[in-house]
Amino acid sequence: MKISVKDAGSCRKIITIEIPAETLATERADTLKVYAKHSNIPGFRKGKAPAHVVAKKYAKEITQDLEERMVPKFYHDALQESELKVVNVVNVTEVKIKDDQPLTFDVTVDVEPEFKLPKYTDIPIKEEKDEVTDAQVQEQIDSIRTQHANYEEVEGKTVEAGDMAQLTYTATSDGKPLIEVAPEAKGIGEGEGYWISADEHAFLPGMGEAVVGLNVGDKKEVKIDFPKEFMVKELADLKTLYSIEVTGVRVRTLPEIDKEFLDRLQVESEEVLRSRIREQLEQQAENKDLNAKHEQLIKFLVKKTKLDVPASIVQQQTRSVMYDLAQRRMMAGMTQEQIGEQQEDLFKEAQERALENVKLRYIGLGIAKELEMDASENEIDEEIASMAIRQQKDARALRKEMEDDDTIDSVGEQIRFNKALDYMLENAKIK
Repeated sequence: MKISVKDAGSCRKIITIEIPAETLATERADTLKVYAKHSNIPGFRKGKAPAHVVAKKYAKEITQDLEERMVPKFYHDALQESELKVVNVVNVTEVKIKDDQPLTFDVTVDVEPEFKLPKYTDIPIKEEKDEVTDAQVQEQIDSIRTQHANYEEVEGKTVEAGDMAQLTYTATSDGKPLIEVAPEAKGIGEGEGYWISADEHAFLPGMGEAVVGLNVGDKKEVKIDFPKEFMVKELADLKTLYSIEVTGVRVRTLPEIDKEFLDRLQVESEEVLRSRIREQLEQQAENKDLNAKHEQLIKFLVKKTKLDVPASIVQQQTRSVMYDLAQRRMMAGMTQEQIGEQQEDLFKEAQERALENVKLRYIGLGIAKELEMDASENEIDEEIASMAIRQQKDARALRKEMEDDDTIDSVGEQIRFNKALDYMLENAKIK
């Protein structure tokens, strides 16, 4: 077998493999023996037909079998000989075997990049940790009290911010009843006895602020412009006019921080409640600071490293990132149609993120390799167990699933990458 390798672009090679005619003849003879052993040919006992008879009857099948086996068999041999670090097979030329002639075919592959690691100690990092204040703790307590608030209907009360207002309403768009323009949104086009919160959290955008200052019996016309990302797709980007009448007012009553309230939260005292909230806020502040430091490290590494990466890996990562971006937008209330309209922008954003992710992966794993950082079996088991909990799966089943789809190595890679990131943070210059 002869092989030659030539460049075909950044991180891309073409391996030309030539298999001698005599090697093909040997492979054909071995294949013929297998067919002869299992052949059923009229006039001969099973497996006893002469080789030339079998060769003639199964000529097409034997050649096809050879063509299918030649590429993987000799490609792997060529790969070992070339010592290329292949990450993806991009293309294989068509293989056609001809008698008494050598077989030549090309395999186009993407390979791991070769690059110089950047400086990864004494990286300048800015400390951005926020101190938790008593006011923040109180804000959280007030939020908890609001979640447990009661609303009591009050006569003769002017609507104030934070109250609940009961409305009777009809809506139009361009002079037409909204229920005709968007029949699917019937409950939003007209309603009676509908309660809304008199603040920015009202379901109808802008309606909560519009009712502040009104009394029971007051009527008003309110312009509502639904945003493009409104969760009811038929109303997205629609301009409407609502005719409303206030028919009731409820006042929010916050619970006292007494034994009943504390028992409901399963805490012993107000001091314990404040302490727990402070701990949670401090943990959130630490996580925010850590994420900010990681972002600074990432920007430094990518900026300081001259690196071309395999196009096929970036393409794979782009698909994954685009799926994640689309899922997040759907969770935020966007429809599939709206996401489709933004597909071009989404794809561009996904490409940019994917390119940075792939670059960062090679840089981080390169640093981990230079520092001889490994992932032990116990660490891999623990990480898979954590993943299983998050995905609500059995850990053993998840490991089997990852082994079957060849993603198990990514767990060890992530562990080594995280170790490298921790090392760089520990050895950074914190300002």
